[in-house]
Amino acid sequence: MGKRLSNNRTRLLWLAGILLVYFLVFHNLTRFPIPWFDEGSHLHVPKTLVKYGVYADISSEGFRYYGPTIGVGPTVMLPIAAAFKLFGIGLLQARLVMALYLLAAIYTFYRLADHLAGKWTAWLALALLLSSRSVLFLQYGRQLLGEVPGIFFIFLALYLWFSRWNENDWKRLALIGLFFGLAMVTKYQYLLFLAPTLILSWLLDIFYYKTSTHRNFLIPGIVAAGSFGIWQLLTLQYLGPSTTLENLALLRASAEGAAFNFSLTQLDANFGELTSRAVYLGALSPALVYGFLISLPRTREGQKWSVLFLLAALNLVWFVVASIGWIRYAFLGLVLASIFIARLFWVLTDGFRFDWSAGWFRSLFETKNAPRLALSFWLAAIILIPFGKTALDIAAPPPPYAMQMAAYLNENLPLDAVIETWEPEMGFLTDHNYHYPPNALLAVAVDHVYYNGEPVQEHYDFVQTEKPPYLLAGVFSKWTELYPLEELMDEYELIATFGDYDLYRRVEK
Repeated sequence: MGKRLSNNRTRLLWLAGILLVYFLVFHNLTRFPIPWFDEGSHLHVPKTLVKYGVYADISSEGFRYYGPTIGVGPTVMLPIAAAFKLFGIGLLQARLVMALYLLAAIYTFYRLADHLAGKWTAWLALALLLSSRSVLFLQYGRQLLGEVPGIFFIFLALYLWFSRWNENDWKRLALIGLFFGLAMVTKYQYLLFLAPTLILSWLLDIFYYKTSTHRNFLIPGIVAAGSFGIWQLLTLQYLGPSTTLENLALLRASAEGAAFNFSLTQLDANFGELTSRAVYLGALSPALVYGFLISLPRTREGQKWSVLFLLAALNLVWFVVASIGWIRYAFLGLVLASIFIARLFWVLTDGFRFDWSAGWFRSLFETKNAPRLALSFWLAAIILIPFGKTALDIAAPPPPYAMQMAAYLNENLPLDAVIETWEPEMGFLTDHNYHYPPNALLAVAVDHVYYNGEPVQEHYDFVQTEKPPYLLAGVFSKWTELYPLEELMDEYELIATFGDYDLYRRVEK
């Protein structure tokens, strides 16, 4: 009888786990998150590859070999293109590939945390990771962005590295380096933190820890650098020198405004962002201090923690000192911080052990129990409050305005008519002949919105000079104030509106 109850309980737990995974990863997959600018521009690349056999973005004037082609690496673009080839082009097919990456990232994160801190701490870290509204792991992982696939490769490399620390043969070390390299190729931003972490970890071993061998750091570092370099050579050969230089110029212009922005005002705002209640309910700072302390022992375990601490600290320091302050830029550091937070709470509560021998009411106020209960309630609030909000977002997403506008366009507009827009998601959802502003205009838009720079419309007059028959304004073009609609009302009339999407038609006079 007891064995049967135990088996039934196990089955129920498995069923509950499967339903939870389905809900968090697959439920309303095409509706949450809503398609938006970044995802839309990335989706152009695999669609263009399948339709035309060209690895590029596309606009009405032809192919664009820059911008989205370097925003997310081939580790994501090629599997999605394969899914399109096999099952047709669609948002569901693309997001199913991303959902598989998300599941893989969740699994490897759990294995890494389990290796470092034990099973229960790993479960806590995973709950923190999936619930956090500052990390947004589920939101980013459900759409075509590079953060989650890239960090999957980092988790996999770290787990393989740590699980046989200083006992890996050169083949395994080369594989670890390859995964680090794939992370860099997938998301270029990770190069900023992986490269210095590998170098600093090697130097710390030489001068401080002295527990490892040179090859433990050099082989992964050399292979990672080589992997990234090979991809750059391939893009150079495929794109040609002029387009590669155009890509670099675009990357440099974007970085100057968003990634290398040294401003005291912005620094103060960024620091306030990281220390706000929105980021792990104020637990980030003590957890980072704790992460530093457990990295100090000159042991193999201390050295492993130091690698994680360096990765997180480098990312978060850069976010505060040099970034534009988009919390998405702190993604890597905040993800790794969840492990430090989980272990800190586990240690401070002695594994959430309580003494109830004096009766439940009196025990609440005993010296040993009271602080542990307070910490337990704090941790519960950190996890449950944001998780409830995310669960509600998944269960009840906003109306699918982009899909509604796409359906209207398919029913009412000819495919060959030029539609001017800065809403690239529409170019994935339909096959119309869209014209997009140049990608270089993004840097101007950032400067205008965040630093009161010159208006974007002063740098772009396609609508005024070319007079396209249709104009589609949406969230992004309204945010950047690209189209001077008040000036265009004499030439364009509003013919359809779905949420933030407004479609205008040129009036013939």
